Amino acid sequence: MYSSRSLPIRFIIGGTTLIVSISAYFSYQAARKITLQDLRGKAFLEVQRGVDEIEEWLHVRKVEVQTLAHTSTVRSLDWSLTEPYLKSEVERIDEFFFFLLATPDGSYFNTKVGRSNKNIKDRDYFQKALAGKSNISDPFISRSTGIPLIAIATPIWSDSPTNRSPIGVFHGNVKVDRIAKVVNSLRYGKNSYAFALNSQGEAIVHPNSTLMSTVEKPAPSLLKIPDRNLNAIAQQMVNKQQGIQLMEIDGTKKYVAYVPLREANWSVALVIPRQNIESRLQFFDLIALIVGGLTVTMIAVLWQVQAFEQAQLKKSKAAADTANRAKSEFLANMSHELRTPLNGILGCAQILLRSKGLPESEQYHVNIIEQCGSHLLTLINDILDLSKIEARKLELNPQDVHFPSFLQGIVEICQIRAEQKGILFVYEPASNLPTGVHVDVKRLRQVLLNLLGNAIKFTDEGKVSFKVEIIDRLHADGQTEKYRIHFSVKDTGIGITPTQLGNIFLPFEQVGEKKHQIEGTGLGLAITRQLVQMMGSDIQVKSEIGQGSTFWFEIAIAQASEWVQSAMAVSKGQIIGFTGRPRTILMVDDRWENRTVITSLLQPLGFKVVEASNGKEGLEKAIALKPDLVITDLLMPEMDGFELIKHLRHTPDIQDVKIIVSSASVFEADQHRSLQAGGDTFLSKPVQADELLHQLECHLGLIWIYQQSEEQQINSSPTTLDSSPDKLTPPSLDILQELMNLASKGNFNDILKWADKLEETDTKFAPFANQLRQLARQFDEDLILKFLTEKLKD
Repeated sequence: MYSSRSLPIRFIIGGTTLIVSISAYFSYQAARKITLQDLRGKAFLEVQRGVDEIEEWLHVRKVEVQTLAHTSTVRSLDWSLTEPYLKSEVERIDEFFFFLLATPDGSYFNTKVGRSNKNIKDRDYFQKALAGKSNISDPFISRSTGIPLIAIATPIWSDSPTNRSPIGVFHGNVKVDRIAKVVNSLRYGKNSYAFALNSQGEAIVHPNSTLMSTVEKPAPSLLKIPDRNLNAIAQQMVNKQQGIQLMEIDGTKKYVAYVPLREANWSVALVIPRQNIESRLQFFDLIALIVGGLTVTMIAVLWQVQAFEQAQLKKSKAAADTANRAKSEFLANMSHELRTPLNGILGCAQILLRSKGLPESEQYHVNIIEQCGSHLLTLINDILDLSKIEARKLELNPQDVHFPSFLQGIVEICQIRAEQKGILFVYEPASNLPTGVHVDVKRLRQVLLNLLGNAIKFTDEGKVSFKVEIIDRLHADGQTEKYRIHFSVKDTGIGITPTQLGNIFLPFEQVGEKKHQIEGTGLGLAITRQLVQMMGSDIQVKSEIGQGSTFWFEIAIAQASEWVQSAMAVSKGQIIGFTGRPRTILMVDDRWENRTVITSLLQPLGFKVVEASNGKEGLEKAIALKPDLVITDLLMPEMDGFELIKHLRHTPDIQDVKIIVSSASVFEADQHRSLQAGGDTFLSKPVQADELLHQLECHLGLIWIYQQSEEQQINSSPTTLDSSPDKLTPPSLDILQELMNLASKGNFNDILKWADKLEETDTKFAPFANQLRQLARQFDEDLILKFLTEKLKD
């Protein structure tokens, strides 16, 4: 009897041991493969680092060439005027070997030889620039100097609006030394080396000197040499592909990682001996062997105790299966039951809202459909959020934000909900709240909207109050100031019993009357509390039946004093301005917080921002100023945003003005109506700086100017650029004094206007104006004052 019972058990344990062993082996193989991929990825990142460094250097040089090509001095094509200016620029920007000015027939002047008898009409970079495209050439041997150079060429455009063809070509030539230095610095262990190829597969940089071009002999293309493996790599590099491969090179197996450049038609590769990467797996193999031995030992121990744990395992497994089954069934059913009607509700609502024949009297019912769809979507999101929190997959992602406008966006959403119920919504912000903060915007908004939404839902008469205040200033962490901010939500609703207070934060628990319970899943407060706990705090609550409830929490939030600069930082760097003429933006919003955030973001970039507090005032200012673009809210007194847009589209002279509709409205109907009324795009509140700048770039055709690096600022300091006083002709003493006054006040916009005025007045002031313009765009008051003081002394 005992033997018949123990035999199946042993068979099961033996089979389990075999399965575990096989699984462990394949898991080890998979883990080893992942580790090897990670090591290969690190080698690939070393090449990417070099490519990024070259890209940044080339991009800066390209911007410098384009900036010089746009000056009135270069556009004049008068070499007698241009030569001294460009020679001073060569000395200022020591990265360039010389600058060259060419006419459409290919004849040219440069700062090394002056007028040349040679012709560059057959050069590919010249032809591309003459066709209107800025470009960076492959390295070549200069016809005038015999030195290997790279040409960064750009078209010279006429000031005349009727002439849309380039009137010449301007380019700066740089030596390949900087490229060679970066490529030769790439290493990944002993005996590794890097090389770079041009668009023809010829070596720009290579440790093998026989593959490099000389004055007497051009470099051979790797596409044509006998080595088939190098042929294959060169072909992929020329085709702008990237990757890392193991192949035989120089008689041994080596990894080759290669990455193309975007700024130029080149590619960089790093050759790494195989052992430099795979030798790091030996320790991993040893650990795997030890783990394997421990696994065998563990299985042996488990074999002995399996009889005791069998009963416990059955109980635990049954309980876990029941819980998982219930949870899985709930999530599956809830997801299916919600998404099925959601598709129909939102689909029909969107079709009806797009219908031009929909009577206005029926829009109320369509809005109800839209609200139902949004509510169902909220339920689904609640379930997904709870699953993420339980699985510990949810992380906080703080970012800099304009705090007053962030809070105002939440208030506007809740005011709409409160008005629909016929109750009062009171917002009480403290007067000393910080302007910019560093916080997870999405999750803090989710917490506040959930608490405020519950307060409105459970309040049928009276009011809901939202209060935000600073209760303490914490010790500074380095240079960052921190505040402990108190958020409280108070309502005059139905209240919560003492018994129910202990359960309100549990998942799927709902309190109150049945008519309120059907409005949610019971996940809102559970998710909200866990999010607040992730922020280092907890939610407190007090309530009295029939009198209402108060929820509050306190969290430490860091101040973001540079929130504007942080918001305008993009992948290319810090945006500090834009090229071309100044642009006027009309901001129409009845809330000062919303107007302030737009003005704070755009004025430092050189925009002229005009504010209006309602649609009527906005229309009057639009007619008077004829702005380049209008940003308008929807819900405003006097005249709302919809009516303002219609008036703008039917007013001569401004009917084609670009219009961005910015609103906190949660209803898609409002978004569709604003676009149908004549708006160009929709920008949700609170405004995200990157999205705002992207829309301005698209609508106004802007080219951004980015902050110079520290090294560039040193190179462009007055002592470096103005080492020879006779190269810059300053204006009169009165103008210099006026500029000093503006700089002392930090009025960079007016300084930029003075630079444009001086350049238009007389071309002799162009170098001075260009220098002044560059310093003003760096927003460095001390640097400008130092520069102007030296000119006053002269």
